[in-house]
Amino acid sequence: MNEIKAVCIEKLSKPWQDMEKSNAMWNKRAREFRKASASADDSGVFEFFKSRAELKGRSVIDVGCGAGRYLKRLLDEGALAEGLEPSVEMAREARDYLSQSGYDGAAATIRNVAFQDFAPEKKYDYVFISNSPVISYYENYAKIVALPRRGLFISSWLRIQDLFLEKIAAALGREAHTHGGCDIVYFLNLLLADGYYPDFWTHVSHREERVDPENFYLRYTSWLYGPEYGEKELDRVKREIGKYLGDDKKVAVSSTNVMGMLYLDLLKQSL
Repeated sequence: MNEIKAVCIEKLSKPWQDMEKSNAMWNKRAREFRKASASADDSGVFEFFKSRAELKGRSVIDVGCGAGRYLKRLLDEGALAEGLEPSVEMAREARDYLSQSGYDGAAATIRNVAFQDFAPEKKYDYVFISNSPVISYYENYAKIVALPRRGLFISSWLRIQDLFLEKIAAALGREAHTHGGCDIVYFLNLLLADGYYPDFWTHVSHREERVDPENFYLRYTSWLYGPEYGEKELDRVKREIGKYLGDDKKVAVSSTNVMGMLYLDLLKQSL
């Protein structure tokens, strides 16, 4: 087990994320991300968490809360929810989304700070982390594990296969760098090596749909050209996607995605 732990530490020991570049990219993508989030199917992820946690009246911090999709669901369940979001524009979209959903500014605090700079003043009953790079850095491991009292939830893409993206990438001579990888598996094995025994499940989803490309122009461009893409790269992607627009101004997208989900019940752990 010590050998496995050493491998996982090595895999998650990487230079700190450049938050200035990351925030600049997410600031550009915030509005599009919110629009895409509105139609995202998160039922498998949230139901996994909700079936294991007692949320009503409990404190929950959503690390990397994005445009507020899960914050709203946490509030709907009666949780005392807070969000952590380093992108200024994304945090603004989250606050607006919650406001339009009937929650005022007092309903959920959104802290505009990166996790590595976050100085928690308390423990939370639950920590909720969905598709956030915070799990990809070993330096965050101890801080993440120490933050919850009752439970820790993490979900992360293991693989994203978007056939339309692959078609666009081939036409532009680029390699798409999507979300997805083994970091949640490394995190899982670190927990096991330290004597924790979380539940771990995978969820496979397949979608075939016609989509308004306004929902993913920026996402595709960032996956093809990196977070520092400019208008020139964005125009290339738009022109290529435009070749596939139907009369309905949408494109056919087919994707198969694999999500990894981890839940550590700290109450059972202490028995």
